[in-house]
Amino acid sequence: MDYTDINKNLPNGQNMGGLKQLVYFGLWDDVSSWPTKPSNPATLEENAELTGDITMKAGKRMFSMYITDDTGEFQIESVGEIDGKSYVCHLNLFHPGLQKKILGFINAIKNENLFFIVPDAEGQYYIMGDELRPAVFSGSPEGNGTGKATSDRKGMSCEFIYKTNGVYIYTGNVPLTDAASS
Repeated sequence: MDYTDINKNLPNGQNMGGLKQLVYFGLWDDVSSWPTKPSNPATLEENAELTGDITMKAGKRMFSMYITDDTGEFQIESVGEIDGKSYVCHLNLFHPGLQKKILGFINAIKNENLFFIVPDAEGQYYIMGDELRPAVFSGSPEGNGTGKATSDRKGMSCEFIYKTNGVYIYTGNVPLTDAASS
């Protein structure tokens, strides 16, 4: 791999934090094939990008979830001893309200294997999940419920984690329609 200088690189001066008000999720068992990780990258950029699309099994698809603005965060935590480093990616979000659909979602996924495509505020996609490991529900860091005061925030806080040996950009499609039968 060719190592190069890493200079300030903010296209058009852009470097906005946060996430879009939408993330995408799917069931890990519903994936037919995963994009491939770099195997022999020639550049640093190639070492950070997946190749190909996530494809779903026949009749399966991904779903979108609305999140309250300025509540979504994708964090990359390095873990492990020297010569044994890897990452734990964290997705934190807040969905407003306690309607049946969000309660049903939490009931269904509390012990389920998932995967996520997480778009940042500038449209770059991060993937949480691969052929070896899913993303899983970790808890509710900001709590869930109605709040005490009428001015409190009512809704569901969620954290999902994904353990990986590398963090990659996903440039493929988001399969939001049912996959065709073969």
